[in-house]
Amino acid sequence: MKSKQTYSELALIVVTIIWGLGFPITKLAFNYGFDAYMIMGGRFITAALLLSIVFYRKLKCINKEVIIYGVITGIFLFLGFLFQTLGNEITTASKNGFITQLNIVFVPFLYYLFFKKKVDLYNIMSVVIATVGLYVLSFGFSFISIDKINLGDFYTFICAIMIAFNVVTGSYFQKKHDLDPATFVLFNIYISTVLSIIVIFIFSSPVSIGLLNYWPLLFLGVLNTALGFLVQSYALKFSLPTRVSLIVVLESVFGVIGSILIIQEVLTVSIVVGGLLIIFGVLITELKPFKKLTKDIEIELDV
Repeated sequence: MKSKQTYSELALIVVTIIWGLGFPITKLAFNYGFDAYMIMGGRFITAALLLSIVFYRKLKCINKEVIIYGVITGIFLFLGFLFQTLGNEITTASKNGFITQLNIVFVPFLYYLFFKKKVDLYNIMSVVIATVGLYVLSFGFSFISIDKINLGDFYTFICAIMIAFNVVTGSYFQKKHDLDPATFVLFNIYISTVLSIIVIFIFSSPVSIGLLNYWPLLFLGVLNTALGFLVQSYALKFSLPTRVSLIVVLESVFGVIGSILIIQEVLTVSIVVGGLLIIFGVLITELKPFKKLTKDIEIELDV
């Protein structure tokens, strides 16, 4: 059992690196001519096909409850990825990664709404510190002004809220109705796939893109989404939720490293300081007594 835990955590570290690289690779997809809706479609269609093959035996477990509650959580999942992708187009990949991490800070407060679990001092401290980090990340060390508001940062902030809702509602419905986690999340991805296809037809225009330039979509679909879900599910089975969460926090760090190496992104002092404050706020949430509540969260998908 110990060896399985070690291997699962090592695999999760690799996947966390891949998740981090997803931020600059999404930038490359924009550079190749894809819009946010095409990226969403390519990502989820690929992931849905692969996961359907892996979990084909689970398809028979899709029942009325999975469909009803899967639609709700699937919409949150879709909106989370959509706003993250829209934000990535306008803001920097590093900021996109750091702000996305805020979803972990929001989870305890949503848990209070759904499970009536009290928010403690650590949760409040984490929000205050992460909020300061978000301010520094978005506005630097100057006073806020309308002309300094980055729409991409705002979109990514909405993304963090949507992902937090997806995590907590998914936990709530699975706990209340005893739903199979793999089947439930698979249906979440189906919903996101359908919605992604719809927005492509509504908002995207035909473009001519070379076949070789489709690799970022395959990367995001195969590695970031499909493989990420499989490995995280495996890690949650054999490792402790606390250890899994702490490993996943490294996603934004790998995102920064990848942004520097892949797209030659230049970091500013405000991005570094703001990002570190957000990570510190997240760590306060993860390394405290509230951690016992996260045992209820069996599946948490990263963007």
